[in-house]
Amino acid sequence: MLARSGTLPTRGLWAYKVKWDGFRAIVRAGADYRVRSRRGWDMTALVPELQALAPAVYDGELVAFDDGIPYFPDVCSRLLNGDRTVQLVYMVFDVLALDGRRTMGLPYSERRRLLEQIDLPSDVAVVSDWFDDGPALWDVVRECGLEGVVAKRLDGHYLPGERVWVKTKNRETWWRYELEREGVIGARR
Repeated sequence: MLARSGTLPTRGLWAYKVKWDGFRAIVRAGADYRVRSRRGWDMTALVPELQALAPAVYDGELVAFDDGIPYFPDVCSRLLNGDRTVQLVYMVFDVLALDGRRTMGLPYSERRRLLEQIDLPSDVAVVSDWFDDGPALWDVVRECGLEGVVAKRLDGHYLPGERVWVKTKNRETWWRYELEREGVIGARR
């Protein structure tokens, strides 16, 4: 499932989560372990630590943290340049199959309840928090310099390839990376 850019919705039944700055990954954990990017790139060999996840199919974001803040250049160092010194955390935000059955037809609120019951190894995977108050989360995201907020309908089903979620991006984070790249400000490290 994908997100479309838009204004943060506040009417209706929505859940809000931080938009993590990393690589989107679908993980099939268990006997047939696989990790694929949103566009189908096979990342299985690049993140062997995710084999420790309980058997299920997850949707989430591979994120590297620097002093508690996501730092995308480190994600690139790990996944594109093979730097195994970079520790990634899989920020899990959905479960697509569990106990051999697909969950995509369930409402997000039910998938979320199932996800929260799974025991994930906290050193490699964390269930991404969700919030009821989107505007308050947006204020925190901007204050902390995070990438943005994603809104998901609580009654929404998981529709692969569809742009149903709504993302509101904090443009200030893009400028930070651009200024680092151009050498105007020092890179975080």
